[in-house]
Amino acid sequence: MNHYSAIGSDLQIPHRELLEDLFEGAPRPTIIKDEQSRFLFLNSKACEMFGVHLDDLLGLTDHDLLPAAEADRIQEVDAGVLATGEERLFEEDVTGPDGTTRTLLTHKRRSFVPVPGGKKPVVVVVISDITELRHAEEVLRASEEHYRSLVELHPQTPWVADAEGNVIEVGPGWQNASGREVGEALGRGWEKTLHPKDLAEVVEKWDAAVRTGAPFDMTYRIGTAKGRYRWYRNRAAPRVDAGGRVVRWYGLLEDVHDRQLALKALQSSERRLRQHRDELEKVVQARTAEVQEKNIELDRLLQHERGINALQRRFVGMISHEFRTPLAVIDGAAQRLTRTKAAITPQFLEGKALQIKGAVARMVELMESILAAGRLETGTIAINKEASSLSEILGQCIASRAEISKTHTISHDLEALPALQMVDRAAIERVFSNLLSNAVKYSPAGSRIRVNGWRDGRRVLVSVTDSGIGMDADDLPKLFEPYFRARSATGIAGTGIGLNIVKEIVELHGGSISVQSVLGQGTTFTVELPFEEVKRQQSA
Repeated sequence: MNHYSAIGSDLQIPHRELLEDLFEGAPRPTIIKDEQSRFLFLNSKACEMFGVHLDDLLGLTDHDLLPAAEADRIQEVDAGVLATGEERLFEEDVTGPDGTTRTLLTHKRRSFVPVPGGKKPVVVVVISDITELRHAEEVLRASEEHYRSLVELHPQTPWVADAEGNVIEVGPGWQNASGREVGEALGRGWEKTLHPKDLAEVVEKWDAAVRTGAPFDMTYRIGTAKGRYRWYRNRAAPRVDAGGRVVRWYGLLEDVHDRQLALKALQSSERRLRQHRDELEKVVQARTAEVQEKNIELDRLLQHERGINALQRRFVGMISHEFRTPLAVIDGAAQRLTRTKAAITPQFLEGKALQIKGAVARMVELMESILAAGRLETGTIAINKEASSLSEILGQCIASRAEISKTHTISHDLEALPALQMVDRAAIERVFSNLLSNAVKYSPAGSRIRVNGWRDGRRVLVSVTDSGIGMDADDLPKLFEPYFRARSATGIAGTGIGLNIVKEIVELHGGSISVQSVLGQGTTFTVELPFEEVKRQQSA
């Protein structure tokens, strides 16, 4: 079999098998051309790249396959390589059979093949299809331009930091925010622009986010080179690799100055409203409590008034009865005197006079008690102290009561009392007259009443003790209340105001009164007056 075949009348080429042996196994698409740029051989990779068969291309040129301008350009390069023997590496856009354009990185070199009578130069073309690479680069360039446009036009300022939290890129909006060059924000340079009051907290939270990989979100103030500050919100999120490690931080810096001022104004307004609301609530609570207290007080006063009215009605009944008794005594004595026809003896007159005198004294005592009670209720009672002998006052009270009540024995021991005591003589006389009257009233005839007086340091004390009916322990706490009468006094004349008057007079003197009593065994009242006060007033 002949190893050479003729293609046309002027070219003898090696058999296909020889060219296949030489170039079929080439790692890239390979084309062999002669001096007229006719295709002598294409390996399988080249045929596959262009979608053609080898038999259809043998002997054809680029002008048979490509637009004239592309074919001329290719043949010009081929001729240069053949003429100079210089290798060429260049990109070219080639239109394929289907009309699509590919970008090829073509390496061309000159070589020689055997022909009858010697050898002929050929062009060896090795091709790399970089269409997808160039397309990707164009897409990347477009993406970068798009990104740059977004960065420049975005109302917020994007920024990027490395895994350690150092800023490596920041948008041009940084210049508007800080009045400084973008480069001054790189690394940790942005810290210099923060408000001194915000710096420590921002740095602490940013370092914590970098350390933990947690998203960062803070609102703080950034100052310009002129010292003016505005509020910004800065947010950042990490990008992690397949191993979960942070490789980048992407953030946005947003101007929220007007919003922050409005928010602070709103918060201030809400705070004032809350304060106003709290103050109103306090006022309402105070007024409510005041109204409740007044209602309680009114209810108490109403109940008290009802109680007073009931006591007064009972008091009026008792007073009527109390006055009728001495009036009946006086009337009876007068009638006996007028009806007596025989000679009236001095003893008879004295007896009737004593009856009348006792009845009058009882009526005077009742009237004085009523008037004193009225002065206490209206607050018009006055105490006028003067240097007086308490022993003398007590002696007169005892003598007066002994003259009226001859059926009782009243003994006394007053030697230990001071010579003078600053008291209201008339008021103190009423105190002990009342205590002696009660002692006689609530003691059986023939019983003994004892009056003792003494001094104990700064105190002067006087006790009145009887052996009468006594009182229940339950009645003692209420004994000095107006109109109150012990249960043991039932059936015995009395108004229930005497001891209340006694207590008030003693307390107006700065003293106190106490009572001890055993039912059926007797009662002791003890009056205590301050002695130190007497000494001060006496020396003055």
